[in-house]
Amino acid sequence: MTIIRRQGFVKGFEDGGMGFWDRFDGDYESLFDRDPMYWEALDMMLELSGDLAGKRALDLGCGAGVFLSRLAEAFPNAELYGVDPSKKMVRRCERRLGHSARVRILRGSALRIPLPDEHVHAVLSNLALHHVPPPERPACAREIARVLRPGGRLVYADLFCDVEGPPEDPDRCRDIIQKMVGKSLYDLDHGAYRTMLLHLGDIPAVLTEDGEYFTTDRVWREAFREAGIERLEVKPVPPEEFGYRIITGIKAWTEEV
Repeated sequence: MTIIRRQGFVKGFEDGGMGFWDRFDGDYESLFDRDPMYWEALDMMLELSGDLAGKRALDLGCGAGVFLSRLAEAFPNAELYGVDPSKKMVRRCERRLGHSARVRILRGSALRIPLPDEHVHAVLSNLALHHVPPPERPACAREIARVLRPGGRLVYADLFCDVEGPPEDPDRCRDIIQKMVGKSLYDLDHGAYRTMLLHLGDIPAVLTEDGEYFTTDRVWREAFREAGIERLEVKPVPPEEFGYRIITGIKAWTEEV
């Protein structure tokens, strides 16, 4: 059984954030094997990333490299980067992809991406940025915009709620509970028992914002817009009622003076 303990997970995202996964004692690679929504999201992200042949792309919060390996297969001549704050996940990702000269796995966070300015043509992220504390979202959006080339593409997939408010807000709690219980039942119906346990076990952390900071896609779109990313769109991952969505956008071109 997968056991996840979150106490003390986030002491400031600048110290590693998703480093929670350093204490994860399960098999991450197979955690979502039976979850159709997860794989549908990856397929959609791959399509939305556009043609990355011969270009540079970043998987932010790459985890064990599941999506990064999909990118490497689809674009064998692309220069790919995987960034994650967890030492354990970086090691797992290196075991999966470290043999490739065109893939670099780096330790870093969404607030400190270890890449130069305007370096990549695309920033892709799946199920990672909900770990960013609310006060740090603008800085995270600016850091993503910093490493994107003008005209570069953002493809960000995550779980979202539809009610903004403090943790104890009844409407917010109800919305989150309905989405996460619904997703858990969906997992059960599709034989994804371990994924069901993960989502059910996450509910208290999401409600109390213990390292899990679910918000509306509007909040993130506003942060990205202020950071200079435009043409923002939201695409739901079916079934839509569980709040799994993909935000896409393009970094604005700046006029030379």
